[in-house]
Amino acid sequence: MAAPIELTRTHRVLIGVVVFGAVIIAGIGFAGSYAAVRELALKKGFGNFSYVFPIGIDAGICVLLALDLLLTWIRIPFPLLRQTAWLLTAATIAFNGAAAWPDPLGVGMHAVIPVLFVVSVEAARHAIGRIADITADKHMEGVRLTRWLLSPVPTFLLWRRMNISMPI
Repeated sequence: MAAPIELTRTHRVLIGVVVFGAVIIAGIGFAGSYAAVRELALKKGFGNFSYVFPIGIDAGICVLLALDLLLTWIRIPFPLLRQTAWLLTAATIAFNGAAAWPDPLGVGMHAVIPVLFVVSVEAARHAIGRIADITADKHMEGVRLTRWLLSPVPTFLLWRRMNISMPI
């Protein structure tokens, strides 16, 4: 494994600029999304819940993506977090798009900021994965079920060697 990357002052400044920019993107997106989704929720009969519904969705996106970044950083990635955040982002885009319907330009405009936010978080996740040395090529396939059925004892010895890394 390579030595950890030493961050220079320039690196730290760039990281600060990126984080600041991501927070700005998120803030703009959430502010715009709040108004559109709240209005749509009022039209759909959500009543007083319409005031907190958009906050719940946007907070859910932030929490799930932040938790995904954290778990990736400490080497226990949990893909369901990321997929659920993507689903919530798609829902936000759909809700915002519905508020602008039938104007195709308005629908597209509602998609831009959430997509920017997700791309920036995915870029951060990729960087964390590289820094933490979590790469796809380190994944080891399991032993096929047919091999277990046809030859259980040698398969167990193979499986043990693969998982425990101890000579038998």
